[in-house]
Amino acid sequence: MTYRVAVAGCTGYAGGEVLRLLLQHPHVEIGALTGNSSVGDRLGAHQPHLYPLADRIVEETTAEVLA
Repeated sequence: MTYRVAVAGCTGYAGGEVLRLLLQHPHVEIGALTGNSSVGDRLGAHQPHLYPLADRIVEETTAEVLA
């Protein structure tokens, strides 16, 4: 079974660490990546060490996006 996981606050320190750990999990698929001050930015501009997700775009944190 694979779990789809959204991460709010993905450009901050804690969000980056959560993503780093989730990337290593065999049963997790990374879903929405959200933030507030970095909406529209590439994740790689804030978390360059997460190169598998570097081209993903940060979305606004809303209930609809996180659902």
